This record gives sequence, structure tokens and C-alpha cells, in this order.
Amino acid sequence: MFPNGFAQMQTQRQCRSNTISLFWLLLCILGLVSYACAPTTTTVTSSENTIFRSKDYIVYQLQKSQTPAELAEKFLGGKHKSWMIEEANPGVSFGNGNNIVIPLKNRNKGGLSSNGYQTIPILTYHRFAESCSSPLCMPEKTFDLHMKYLKENGYHAITGDELLAFLEYRQGIPKKSVLITMDDGYRSVYNIAYPILKKYGFTATIFIYTSFVGVSKTAITWNQLKEMKAAGFTIGSHTIDHSDLTNPKEGETEQAFINRIQRELYGSKKIIDQKLEQNTYFLAYPYGYYDQKSIQMAKKAGYKVAMSVKRGGNPFFANPLALRRDQILKRDKQVFITRLKTFKRLSLK
Repeated sequence: MFPNGFAQMQTQRQCRSNTISLFWLLLCILGLVSYACAPTTTTVTSSENTIFRSKDYIVYQLQKSQTPAELAEKFLGGKHKSWMIEEANPGVSFGNGNNIVIPLKNRNKGGLSSNGYQTIPILTYHRFAESCSSPLCMPEKTFDLHMKYLKENGYHAITGDELLAFLEYRQGIPKKSVLITMDDGYRSVYNIAYPILKKYGFTATIFIYTSFVGVSKTAITWNQLKEMKAAGFTIGSHTIDHSDLTNPKEGETEQAFINRIQRELYGSKKIIDQKLEQNTYFLAYPYGYYDQKSIQMAKKAGYKVAMSVKRGGNPFFANPLALRRDQILKRDKQVFITRLKTFKRLSLK
């Protein structure tokens, strides 16, 4: 069913050739969920190469070698939204004279479809070195291969804020989205992982326990964290002393236990807020351990997102204070690929 402007569009544009091609282009756009059937060529012209525009989308004729990033900056407010144009035009060549669809709204904020829903894998690393013996250490070459695989296979490394907007059902994200996280605050995150991430155009979320920052040559510094934050990285809390928030220490009273949890959560947030001039609302539970008490105290402390190390993906309806993460401990490429499931099949018909 066509919008009211369709007939007016035909009159106003006064298309003299390829009318049938344009007709089918609009039929595909207006009648289907997917934009995959848009043709790749047309001779229809108009001012500024806009063939048709509504409040929801634009049909646009490409000029020369315009890229999705350039079009996103022109029509959507930023290059970071280029994925919206790419996903709306699967299989369409971005070449001079070809027609594409530019969606002006992201209607599917939760990544829902008739056969399932989107899930966000969160990948967790700790430290890096040229060669490693500990499972918590990732060899530099292996990490580079992981990031290369993500880049070459169309994955998007989203930011912490983009993840939060998805969980709050405020904003859609690319279909193949992952969040890269790194725990503890080792200096190798800055020396080794950071340059590799920049090479592939990725950012990550860094969780630090504040008593470790800057204390030795193996620890990241506050200046290095400031630099990474300025480059688009998210800096979150891993508490002050990486202390278990679910079990009292030997001889610790119930009140002393509660006081310790409060200090770990409130204190680390306050330190990071002051050092990095931000409002810290991302948390990684030490050892991945959490319970209802620690969840409620984290919420009261001002955290909006908190993460465990329980395996699995995260749909938009996941509890944001009990998110799942996959620790990348093995170096086998095929094992790594199994951690990248971004869609849960489930018939919703």
C-alpha cells in the first residue's frame, strides 16, 4: 500500500525513463520489511539527487563514489550511523547512478524479527603479551587475529553507551554487534591491545580496580586511561581492591561485610569519577560473582550496567545489572568464532 505522496511524487518528478524500474523500487521499499529488492540502476534525476523523501526514508541516487559513511554524515548526523544505510541496502552496489534507500528512523530498537531476536556477545580479555603461559593472558598475534576476523566479517565493536541505549530500548544497533571488554587494568591493555584496536577502528570498555592503577610497571596509569577515554573507550569500575562482593571474609561480621561492599562500589566510582571527570555507571563484578544484595547495592551506588562472566549473549530485555560475558581464554580461532552469536532463533509467529 503506497503513501499518499506516491502519486504526487510521480507527477512532480515527471520521470521520462525507467518508470517501471522506479515503480518497483518503491514497491519493494514500501511493501516489504527488507530493502533487499531495490534495483541498482536508474536514470531518474532530481534536485540534489533525492528521488523521494518522507519522514521515514529517502530514496537517493548516488553521485560518483559516495560511501555509506559520507551519506550517514550528510543525512543521519554522523558517520557512525553508516551501518543503518548498509543494512538497508544488502547486495546493492554503491556506485554512481545507483539507487539506495536511506532510512531516517531505526524502527527495530530491540532487534526483533519473526524468527528470533538479536543478542549482544560481550568478549572479555585481561592482559596481553608477546607470548603467554597463563589462560588469562592473550598473545599479541592471537588478539590481532581476533580483531581482524571481526573486521573482515562485518562485526561492529559498539561502545558501552550504545549497549546501554539498546538495553533501555532507546536505540537500535548493528545486527552483528559485539562489546569488547578488558578487566583489571594491566598496562598491556594500553601498550598492546590499544594499538591493535585502533588499527581496526574498534574501541573497548576497560574495567579497572582502582588500587591497582599506576602502582607498578604492569599497571595502566590514569594518564593512559584519559587518553583511551578521549579516543572513545569506556572506563568502568572493577571495584577498589577486586574484592568478592558475595561472601564475607573469614571473621567478618554482617555489618562489616556490608560496609566493605559499599566501600568497594561507592569508593571506586567516586575515584574514577574524579580522576576521569565522568559519571561512571559501568561495573564488572570481581570474579564475575554477584547476588541480589550486590545487584541492589550496585544500583543504589549509581551503576546502570554490571557484568558477570557467565557465558552467553544479551538481548535487549536482559537484566542490565546481570549481563553475561564470554571470557576469551582459549587461543583457538574456531572457539573464538563460537562466542560471536548475535542472533537467537525463536519462532515469534
